[in-house]
Amino acid sequence: MSVSLKKGASVNLSKKEPSLKKILIGLGWEIKAGNQLDLDASVFMVNAQSKTPQEDYFVFYNNLKSPDGSVQHTGDNRSGAGDDDDEMILANLPIIDEQVTDVIVTVSIHEATVRRHHFGLLSEAYIRIVDVEKNREILRYDLDAEFGGYADVEFGRLQRIAGEWHFKATGIGAKEGLQGYVDKYVM
Repeated sequence: MSVSLKKGASVNLSKKEPSLKKILIGLGWEIKAGNQLDLDASVFMVNAQSKTPQEDYFVFYNNLKSPDGSVQHTGDNRSGAGDDDDEMILANLPIIDEQVTDVIVTVSIHEATVRRHHFGLLSEAYIRIVDVEKNREILRYDLDAEFGGYADVEFGRLQRIAGEWHFKATGIGAKEGLQGYVDKYVM
């Protein structure tokens, strides 16, 4: 059975699902009628200093795979059309580089400032974790409408704590665009 998380909640995936190895991180949203937005999911694989071990541990539409092969972005969905996950990231937890302590999942609206776009033009935004081998949703975090003025949001993060993987539903809004995350996390 899938666990539904609230902002700030965390789940120890290693304890909840001891055999968990390969996951799909699904991100979805609906665009309110009359709007056209291009949202971009990105992943920052960071170390204990909150920096990527090298630049290529920033996985996004122009770098679809981490250098260790553990995280792969499946590609950019420019329209958000469809009922299921709009963008997906695959992760193989046992082979994530030992230096990586957090896998941070963000979503940014492309050219948000120029086009005056923000998350208030969306509804039903969520992040979910699926066990790939069992094809079963493990958890879901539905973001509520609190991000109306923001152009980017950290949806959640996988955290390696004492050798165990946890997922934390962070839901942190920002207004710096994708470059703001790059400046913060990429070495």
